[in-house]
Amino acid sequence: MIIIERIADEIARLFPDATIYTENQSDGFEEPSFFIEKIDTSSAAEQFDRQLRKYAYQVVYFPNPENPKMDMERMEDYLLSGLLELRNYAPLRNKKLIQQKDNTLVYQFEVWGRFYPDKKDEIKLQNQEVKGQIK
Repeated sequence: MIIIERIADEIARLFPDATIYTENQSDGFEEPSFFIEKIDTSSAAEQFDRQLRKYAYQVVYFPNPENPKMDMERMEDYLLSGLLELRNYAPLRNKKLIQQKDNTLVYQFEVWGRFYPDKKDEIKLQNQEVKGQIK
């Protein structure tokens, strides 16, 4: 399962009746609804060929058009209290919420992970002969 699916699953767990999009909609978004998109990915090398990867995402909430300010205020609290981790995967880091002038609520966060190289063709140590003794 990819990260964006995990985010959608967590939102669906918190809001079972919510409409959740992971792709742009040519006809626009239904309101209220959520739109999930990746913002950025970065990778830093670590020892032993490991990588620390940071995936930045945002969840855009399109509030109820009849009372958008109150709806965004309420949703802000729900997201900060409920969407804290991707279950059995990783916590959300560097969380930030922004109420925009176009009446959308943007929840930005990062998912961090350490990744190891896939060395299928690597020759593994099969036996080792030691000469000497331990004192």
